[in-house]
Amino acid sequence: MAHLRTAEMLAKYRSYLREIEGSTECVLCAKESLKQFTHWRIVQNRFPYDLIAETHHMLIPNRHVVEDDLTVEELVEIKLIKQGIINETYDWMLEPTHKNKSMPAHFHLHLLVGKVS
Repeated sequence: MAHLRTAEMLAKYRSYLREIEGSTECVLCAKESLKQFTHWRIVQNRFPYDLIAETHHMLIPNRHVVEDDLTVEELVEIKLIKQGIINETYDWMLEPTHKNKSMPAHFHLHLLVGKVS
């Protein structure tokens, strides 16, 4: 599988995943907000896709929820967020497929500003 993190960052990320294995606490729920909306917030990714991005944030719902359980209000607001700040600030919005999600219990999207070559 291709990785979007440098080898060093990937090693740190894998080590962290081993540390939290079996924990019932959600690391996304505990993150500090960079920007707050009514139903969503933008947070910093502690283990960024540093191979391709100079900025790596995540958009997460305020409540601990999987994508299928998002409310109509949450879906309406995410559409507005995508049309506004995401399109104005970021180069890419990524969502891993289910088989690649390391935290499938809390829906989130990756927001990236690419590295300038």
